[in-house]
Amino acid sequence: MRKIKLILLFCAVFLSILLLTGDKDRIQADDDDSNFTNLVVFARFAGETEFINDVYEGSSVRKITDNSYNAGSYSVGDYYKCVSDNKLRMRSVYLYDNGGSIVLSHPRGYYAEYSDINTIGYKDASERASRMYELRQEWSEAVNNAISSGNKISDYNNTVYYDYGVLDKDNNGTIDSITIIYKNNGSGNISVSWSSPLWNYTDYVNNISVNTGKKTINSYKYVQITNSYCKPDGDTNGYLFKDGDDQVFVSIATAVHEMGHIMGLKDLYNSKNASPVYFMSVMAKHISPVPQFMSLKEKEVLGWADENDIKTILSEGEYSLKALGTSGTDNITGYKMDIPEKGKTLYLEYRNFEDNGNKYDSQYKQMFKINGNRVDKIPLKSGLVCYLIDSDTKFPSNMYFSSPKWNYEVLGGQYNTKADAALGIGEDIWIYGDIYISVNSIENNILTFEIKGGIPEHIHSGGEATCVNRAVCEVCHEEYGELNKDNHKLQHVEAKAATVTQEGNTEYYYCSLCLKYFADSNASKQIDKDSVVTSKLTPEIIAGDKCIIDKNSDKAITFKSNAAFSDFVKVELDGRELVKDKDYTVKAGSIIVTLNPDLIKNLSTGEHVIGIASSSGTASAHFTVKEPETEPETEPETKPETKPETEPETKPETKPETEAVTEPETETVTESSRKTESETEDIKETESSKETESIKESDSESSKATKTEMESTKESETETETISQIESETTSQYTFDENETNASSINTGDRNHGKLWLVIAIIALAGCIAAAVMYVVSKRK
Repeated sequence: MRKIKLILLFCAVFLSILLLTGDKDRIQADDDDSNFTNLVVFARFAGETEFINDVYEGSSVRKITDNSYNAGSYSVGDYYKCVSDNKLRMRSVYLYDNGGSIVLSHPRGYYAEYSDINTIGYKDASERASRMYELRQEWSEAVNNAISSGNKISDYNNTVYYDYGVLDKDNNGTIDSITIIYKNNGSGNISVSWSSPLWNYTDYVNNISVNTGKKTINSYKYVQITNSYCKPDGDTNGYLFKDGDDQVFVSIATAVHEMGHIMGLKDLYNSKNASPVYFMSVMAKHISPVPQFMSLKEKEVLGWADENDIKTILSEGEYSLKALGTSGTDNITGYKMDIPEKGKTLYLEYRNFEDNGNKYDSQYKQMFKINGNRVDKIPLKSGLVCYLIDSDTKFPSNMYFSSPKWNYEVLGGQYNTKADAALGIGEDIWIYGDIYISVNSIENNILTFEIKGGIPEHIHSGGEATCVNRAVCEVCHEEYGELNKDNHKLQHVEAKAATVTQEGNTEYYYCSLCLKYFADSNASKQIDKDSVVTSKLTPEIIAGDKCIIDKNSDKAITFKSNAAFSDFVKVELDGRELVKDKDYTVKAGSIIVTLNPDLIKNLSTGEHVIGIASSSGTASAHFTVKEPETEPETEPETKPETKPETEPETKPETKPETEAVTEPETETVTESSRKTESETEDIKETESSKETESIKESDSESSKATKTEMESTKESETETETISQIESETTSQYTFDENETNASSINTGDRNHGKLWLVIAIIALAGCIAAAVMYVVSKRK
């Protein structure tokens, strides 16, 4: 018995696995608040094995990558969220080719420099440039093929997928960013130098095209990186790191720096790798494995700092600012001052590299080597950092500059690294010999400094005065000068004809600043608003006019005005105002008024006038109330049932001789119709009246032929309907619903697939049960 139970349990488990491992789609990702998407693509060269599932320190390459871009405490996405004050919210997604990396057609050495070991490498600068272009074309084509093959973009482990539309978050028709991650070079026989096709860099590529279903987007900027995970002997110490949550990640310094180029930032070093900024910006010398903040000027050009964050110094005095990247009650994070005679602009910011600074400037990070030791800090001095930049520069760059004429430089300090350039408490600096700056205090991430001497007189410039506002200086952002009463912001309004429901207007001009109205485009003649408005048209009755109603019919009567329902005021009858809900009801569509039957009963016979009053006028209608007509007592009550209504001309032949002969034929038709409308009441009177019964019998005899013919016709129709119904029911048993065959199953999107799995499951279960029975029978024998 136990064996039988075990066999049945096995069958149940097998059936469950079979059903649960059906053709399941991956989970559709939920919307998030990201506004920038980075597409990550893994690539390997010809002859190389797959690497994305290689495991280091308990984590696969794809997981290590995602920690470095998305999930880690220190990641590329988190860096830009912090440095932008949450203005840039990046999410990295992944494109796999059949679950793996894309494969290039050339080996790695083809894109490296020629050597005795690497004989297939390029030999000169021309060949190097050609192969750099060829490499870009090669991986672009591989990406296009992966997309056209139906691969979806997903999370790092390929279980949650995204629509391709998320690649263009700013909706400008291009992919926000692409990051190509090549397999790490494990052979060690290929050297990569600066400017090599395999170097880590940012460039442009426009030959990747993606159809999102709504539009086509193309590639634009991309980053290529080769990460290292260990030494040739497998030692990961110094290559991999762990954050405070024990998540493994690679150095993100290069990725952050290159992503800065995607944003538009330039290198702050030159071709000789010299930099007058160095450790004061990630775009100069990025600290590894986790880089420091970028400078305030760079935040400004990216739109992450504005006039509320950066104030202009116009006079001598004491000023305060908070540490870059920290919170505080004062939003000011920097100051700037033009020095016209030098063609320079001075920028001042407070950098705090201590443990209470921002998480990326702080040199006390919760970041550890694989051996458990904390990552060594770099001794950077906290304090006021002074920058000089060419005044006409938007994006600072030192690539084509050298000492002493730098485009962007940090002042002060004895070391080339600028590690000691910041001014601490009691320290000062002279700029151009006449501008003196000293630091007075630093407390709770707030630094106070004093500036004096050599400050040029500030002359307001720029901006535009209007009819209500003075001009705003482009430098200090303060108002200056007088109002310009003739400078209006006019909006042209064309003439519009009035309707019953809407007012019209004549042509005019309107100033959105001072809210005044003018007759011409020069604003030379001011007019009143009321003078341009034309009144609504007088409403009319569009339903119910000249109707006739029986006084005692117990019927309501309805009238409709074409005025707007919102304009409704009241209802008048023969000059007397009626009471709403008692005498009438009103509803929208335009204005629909219904007079109650009780009101109609109390009206005198004859013509009446109803007026539906609205704010745009009164719509009037006439209607007539008449006395009800007396029905002949000898009129059979059930005639409408026995006589076809379509043959009124036969009625005089079937009526009793006692009926008035002189009554017009049309009157007979009217009487019959009236009795049909009040059939229920008349039948009750008929049942209590013997005279009516007698007439009913007479009428029945006189119309026997007609009834017989009608009954014969009905029987024929009933028989036909019965046959049709049987045929319809029979046919429906063998007819499939077209919608049903196209219905989607839960897992696969195809009901036929769902049925197939069910059939397979039943067969499998039946087979298992049969095996169990055979086993039991054999044992008993």
